[in-house]
Amino acid sequence: MLYTITVVSPEAEDFDLELQIESDATFADLRKLVHESCGWEMTPSRTTRGGHSPAFFVCDEHWHRHKTIPERSLEDDTMEEVELGDHLEDEGQRLIYLFDADNARKLLLEVSRIAYGKHIDAPLCRRSHGTAPALAAEPEEAAPAPKSTAELLAELNAAAMDDDEHDFEPTDDDLFDMEEIDMEGFDFTEE
Repeated sequence: MLYTITVVSPEAEDFDLELQIESDATFADLRKLVHESCGWEMTPSRTTRGGHSPAFFVCDEHWHRHKTIPERSLEDDTMEEVELGDHLEDEGQRLIYLFDADNARKLLLEVSRIAYGKHIDAPLCRRSHGTAPALAAEPEEAAPAPKSTAELLAELNAAAMDDDEHDFEPTDDDLFDMEEIDMEGFDFTEE
């Protein structure tokens, strides 16, 4: 049995793939085909901060996850052990491939055709359109570390010392003559 699988990305709207792969191929074979078709390296994946590795999720027509097929697991069958035919039975069946668990980045896959009695020598990408998202998320620019109170005070003191407004030197225009002041406007009381 031969599957034709369409692949799209929620973060790259102009991107899609059409893959062909046999039903007796494993989910690891599908992962390798996806990576090759996207131009991604097949480096050994690492477990994420949350303890998760890349995984496929078998979904219903509303993208609700029903079965997880992880790359590595102590309890579940892994991508290397599970054949596609064990879970993909109908046209329209959907999968999610979580390739970057740290950042919840994924590809959406759908079985667009099943050809019974057809075979190919090796999995292949029949069509590729657009640019695949990058395998690794762009690192966000880190916010600068907060300054300590001592650093802030030192900066304020240095700014005050360098500020020309605080270095006041009176000129002749700034001086006044006491005789020019009209004392009637002032109310002085002696106590």
